[in-house]
Amino acid sequence: MEDCLRHHYAWDWQVDARDVYLARLVRDLGMPVGPIVARLHAAEPELGDTEFTVSLGVLGCLGKAGIEEAVDGVRDYIVRGPGWQEALEEVAGQWPVAWWDDLLPQVRHRLRDDLVFGEPWTHWARRDPGIPLQRRATPPPGHSPSSAALLATLRDPARRRLHRPALRELARRPAEPELLEIVGTMDTTGLGGAIARALVPLGRAAVPAAQRWAAVDGPPRGAAIPILAAFGDASDVPVLLAEIACLDGTPDHLCGYDDLVTALARIGGPATAVLPAILRRIWLTPHSYERASYLRACRIADPPAAESLLVEGLWDCEEGVRRLAVEHVALSAEVRERLAYLRDDPIEDPRGARRRGRTAGRLRRWFPTW
Repeated sequence: MEDCLRHHYAWDWQVDARDVYLARLVRDLGMPVGPIVARLHAAEPELGDTEFTVSLGVLGCLGKAGIEEAVDGVRDYIVRGPGWQEALEEVAGQWPVAWWDDLLPQVRHRLRDDLVFGEPWTHWARRDPGIPLQRRATPPPGHSPSSAALLATLRDPARRRLHRPALRELARRPAEPELLEIVGTMDTTGLGGAIARALVPLGRAAVPAAQRWAAVDGPPRGAAIPILAAFGDASDVPVLLAEIACLDGTPDHLCGYDDLVTALARIGGPATAVLPAILRRIWLTPHSYERASYLRACRIADPPAAESLLVEGLWDCEEGVRRLAVEHVALSAEVRERLAYLRDDPIEDPRGARRRGRTAGRLRRWFPTW
């Protein structure tokens, strides 16, 4: 446990969640908070020190749980620590305003001329207009290029540096069938994801082209796989399985199984009979962000296995897995006890905006006093 609090063992610390899980262990095991505060002060945030990231995240969650030593420790760090701004913005997004609002006089002199945004700066700027608040830029009327102009940009190899932003803008707009022809002739190196997102509005109309691209090794294949995963049918299962095999062959690249197993579960049929075995193999991936997708696929492909995984999911480090488990787990005495724990835990905060809807509704039905 001490080692987990010193190092971030997630595959991608930007998306893989650990803070809530570790904070609960610290609190429920009665571990002292002081050493975590000390590690926060000792870490070097400017070097991307994972000890800083883990310590701050865990202390932020412990603060939500009302543990005063965690709140006081982070507040003291904000006043004196080198990573004060990141710490302040972290807790301002999850703690009550009253817990950090009085820190403005103590940190105002530390704020340089760099633009800031979000909390606490938006809140504080109401009484301190001198805070260099970044305003949302509003493009002037008529500034946005037409779809025809964006497509012309993609046709021009000399403007390749503009291809990614052009694709990003096209992804926000109605389908452009002409894009299929352009992609077949342009240099798509490094643009697979951007192209796929721009083609999504075309839906199944993009599948024939994606099938052609997937049949040939090269950059366009990177755009083809997401399209086939989203809209393909049984004839595309071999390509999707081959992509899983490709990921298996690059063990340092753990990202991407989620869309593939989701697609196989959606397509179903005899050709996808290997999916339960794939899900069992990748379930304990350190890239835990994708595990909610694995669980959804398992509910379709292997319902008996999903029953136990839903129970296990109530303890998962990922919010998406816990939410899915709350929505679908079969009730038992153990499950009811865990649901009550989650309901009453301020770290989980099921009343938060991200848990509104079915999850919160089910908790209310089971626990009317909540």
